[in-house]
Amino acid sequence: MVNNSEADVHTKGSCVEPSVKREDLQRGWIGLGTALDWIAQRGQPLSRHLYPAREDTANETFVAAMADLPSEIAESLVRGQFEDGPLTLVPIPSGIWRLTATSDANDADLPYRLIGTDEGDPWEGAILGMHVAGYRKVQIQSAFILDRWPEHTPAIEPVPTRATSRADVRRLVESMIAKTPQELAPLSQDEMENLIRTMKPAAPRDMVRELYRAHYPNLKRGPKGQRDPERKAQLEKFRGELIAAKLRN
Repeated sequence: MVNNSEADVHTKGSCVEPSVKREDLQRGWIGLGTALDWIAQRGQPLSRHLYPAREDTANETFVAAMADLPSEIAESLVRGQFEDGPLTLVPIPSGIWRLTATSDANDADLPYRLIGTDEGDPWEGAILGMHVAGYRKVQIQSAFILDRWPEHTPAIEPVPTRATSRADVRRLVESMIAKTPQELAPLSQDEMENLIRTMKPAAPRDMVRELYRAHYPNLKRGPKGQRDPERKAQLEKFRGELIAAKLRN
């Protein structure tokens, strides 16, 4: 989700002028905002009418490209400051990309949001967490950006659609049941659905319910009423642990 204001976009007549030129990518590391702008425009003017969709596609393509890389390669290419850590740049866990949304249209309750620029520095950016700490001052190796999205090849490849298989959802349900802390076990059907949606937003609700009932065929729904606030806090802690484990995979 890129946080660009109209003031950040250089317009000339009916075109949006590029904010990033080829020479801006000569440094070894560049800010996230710089990388996304380059992917969208490749240093060339773009029709103001086409700019918003092009920008969205660039963001989605970048995240998809990072998600498809082997872990050790992805973590060598992107670094940032962990929000709950020291002010040093560290490799960003590769598992974060499959959990990161780039716009309101595709967030699907994903736990992280891509922020292409910030108010302090338009060429910095962040990956902010909804339930856990994220990363600021995100930087990418410029050689990767130039190699993957060359200057004179303006086309942006389509983002691949990843199907969610029943086997994937079953493994996730079984893993979640095995990892559920004793004080939370068993999770209710609604709790399971909510946690599964965090980890795999495309998982069909009916499939999750069916797999849940296969494990708990005789479990009765609890009494209606206000949820125990302590249990809610425990569930959020468990959600954070699941996200952290996903980042390490």
